[in-house]
Amino acid sequence: MLETVETEPLFASDQLDLLRDALGEEGLSVMLLELPEAAGRSLGAIQAALDAGNLDETRKAAHVLKGFSSSLGAARLASMARSIELDLDSVAAIAARMPALAATVEATIAELARRAPGAQG
Repeated sequence: MLETVETEPLFASDQLDLLRDALGEEGLSVMLLELPEAAGRSLGAIQAALDAGNLDETRKAAHVLKGFSSSLGAARLASMARSIELDLDSVAAIAARMPALAATVEATIAELARRAPGAQG
């Protein structure tokens, strides 16, 4: 499952199109500008919970990341967070995925910056 997640597109075009239709181009841009900071906070929360050895809090932090990523159309990031929340059964297993999660956040932010200049955090 995790290998499949890493091949997903960074952004779901259909979700972005729905958001664009609902919010307009400017509204979508404003919303997407929140992603870098929110992703950074979530990564920090996941890492802090891992450092404390708290699996439940790690999963809760991954759930938050999954929710906002999904709503912003960041498909790969949402899937990776979902996998951490629901599929991995130990702090060690999640810790082993942190480099891939951090790389996905970086790739998502880079793609966002390409799509919407000024969106880097």
